[in-house]
Amino acid sequence: MILVEAFPAHLDINRLVLLDHGLLHSADLNGPESLHPPIPVRVGELGVKRQHIEDGLHVMIRAGLAEMSPEDSGIEFWASESSESFLKLLESEYARALHDRAHWVVEELGAVDGARLRERMREISSHWAEEFEVMQHESGNDI
Repeated sequence: MILVEAFPAHLDINRLVLLDHGLLHSADLNGPESLHPPIPVRVGELGVKRQHIEDGLHVMIRAGLAEMSPEDSGIEFWASESSESFLKLLESEYARALHDRAHWVVEELGAVDGARLRERMREISSHWAEEFEVMQHESGNDI
């Protein structure tokens, strides 16, 4: 959904990882309600998300839903011509919410330069450590 919303832009894997995180945890970016709960250890998602997104991109490329090419700045991905038609087949409430968040995150961060995008994500992740400490304190497991 991010690739379709960003089309015709080409996105590298780092931007996709950060946009995907913003899509699922949009409230962290002062956006709409997050699709996934605000668990304190969600920063750990970023560590495993890259491989999952790469795997998903390979599946989408084989299915003709995404394209890739090597560029001077690295490998970039974009939506294929058939990807929007495929997304229209997804009619669940979650798919509609995901589409809304994808539109929001691309509008909010899609054109932001890489340094500013990483800075926004660092601002968010700095709060997660504080949330985790509060949760530890409230559960009586002070470290």
